Amino acid sequence: MAKRNKYGIGIDIDSKRIHVAGLKASGEGVTVEKLACVDLPQESLVDGAWMDGLALSEILANLAKDLHLKGKDVAVSVGGRQLMIKKITTDDMSDDELRGAIEYEADANLPFNISQVSLDYARQHQDVDSGRMEVLLVAAKNEVVFDSTEPLAWAGMKPTLLEAAPFAIQAALTESGYLDDEGIVGVLHIGFQSTEVMLYEFSQFETSRSIPTGGKAFVEGLIRRCGFGFEKALGVLARDSRTEEEQDALDVVARATSERLAEQIERALPEYLGVLAEKPISKLLLCGGGANLPCLQSAIRHRFGLDVEVANPFRRMNSAGKDVSIPEGGDGAGYSCAIGLALRAMGGEHPGFNLIFTEDRPETKRASYLGASAIVPILGFSAVLLGILIVHLNQVTKLNGLEARLEAIREETDLYRDKIAVVEDLTVKRADVSSRIDVIRELDRNRFARLDVLEMLARRLPSLTWLTSTKEAPTPNGSGIHVSGITSSNTKVAEFMTALLQEPEVRAVDLLVTQQTEIAGTEVTEFTLQVAIPTIEIQVAKPRKDNLLKKGADAIKETNAALEDAKQKSARK
Repeated sequence: MAKRNKYGIGIDIDSKRIHVAGLKASGEGVTVEKLACVDLPQESLVDGAWMDGLALSEILANLAKDLHLKGKDVAVSVGGRQLMIKKITTDDMSDDELRGAIEYEADANLPFNISQVSLDYARQHQDVDSGRMEVLLVAAKNEVVFDSTEPLAWAGMKPTLLEAAPFAIQAALTESGYLDDEGIVGVLHIGFQSTEVMLYEFSQFETSRSIPTGGKAFVEGLIRRCGFGFEKALGVLARDSRTEEEQDALDVVARATSERLAEQIERALPEYLGVLAEKPISKLLLCGGGANLPCLQSAIRHRFGLDVEVANPFRRMNSAGKDVSIPEGGDGAGYSCAIGLALRAMGGEHPGFNLIFTEDRPETKRASYLGASAIVPILGFSAVLLGILIVHLNQVTKLNGLEARLEAIREETDLYRDKIAVVEDLTVKRADVSSRIDVIRELDRNRFARLDVLEMLARRLPSLTWLTSTKEAPTPNGSGIHVSGITSSNTKVAEFMTALLQEPEVRAVDLLVTQQTEIAGTEVTEFTLQVAIPTIEIQVAKPRKDNLLKKGADAIKETNAALEDAKQKSARK
């Protein structure tokens, strides 16, 4: 069993709350030493960006003061669409070779330049027969890393670990025994603005998806149905006691929103859920601040026919001190990520990733052993000299061997130069096929979102209105579409825009073009709308990199052919 660090502090900053967990190793188990939960102002976090970083730092500074965290090492998480997780398959290689090749692999597999991201990686499955292995790449853009860690530094804490949320949650659920079962276990981490769907197979990470629906969708449903203000709707959702009218409205909204969320989860993971699932899920766990949302558990159980359980990350924790009260039952689900971060900070059997900037990552501490004060320096100095001599002789021997091998390789290369050219040509063709397959996969990745958009347009289209074209296009509010059509009047255009704004996926609707014209003697209105729908990811083809080696080889072949042709012409004359 790997040795734990003595202490670990995890801080989970969601769009609605901050959860803090401080853990201490005690024997074979873990004791909870600190717990705190603080609400954040409305719309503090929008699309992963803090609207008021100073206010957040002030809240964190008060937490650090109350919990005595100033100057302490802390772990924080990043997740959702801000996080990039990708499994890649490459040739089997040693750890040193992988360390040298990882930047090339990351540059080829991530959608951003390697200089724009902070990344970490881990070796996964190895296939001895084929000589291939899987590597798990985890990365976040540099500005995301800065935004996630800098408020903690301003508050007087020392962020030393930036973990990907799926692996922090994996640590919490593994410690509490939820991932001991065989097969694939699904985990829904339900936040205020989004839901993270994570799958683990045999306690190992399988895949994850981010769905832009969370507790906020329940609040917005109450606002639309009852005309409540945001704070009142939030209060109705949070309270246990409600009026009969409030309870009836909440039941209707909760059922509809829970069923919609379950449908989105099934569409996001068709290979794991549904009738045609290739790798069926054995059970589902709910965690996060929205784990106890009304009707959610029953809607998911009814949709998928699986065991659904609200996770309690404290269930194997030792008793806390008298000043700390451990939440009971499902009330502890909101602490899942914070508990996992604290466990990751403690190390032990919960390895993971660290996306903090490389220069800020703490170096591995090496144990030092003290002996007699007089003899230790002499022995140490002698050992250093002996080590230097052995290393020098070893390096000289290796260098001579490498030079001899290099000369042999050069001679062999001259014999097989033509075959090498054929291999290079096949490599270029293989890369071209791979790039085409990547384009197909990229186009296929978001296909269900487009079906949803077409279904939404058909559902919200007013009478006497016809669409003539729909195409994807970027908008000031993110990804979206341009919709053109013909209708009877401007009133119908306004009605169409109002109906689209009622869809939870639509962020904004703008009128780009409207004009009057005649068709077959009837006066009609032509219009074009710009609809912002962040769930659509516009596909952008990556520029293909020129193969300079192939270009050089082709140029040499053309030159030699021209010289040979000139020689033949001279000989005929």
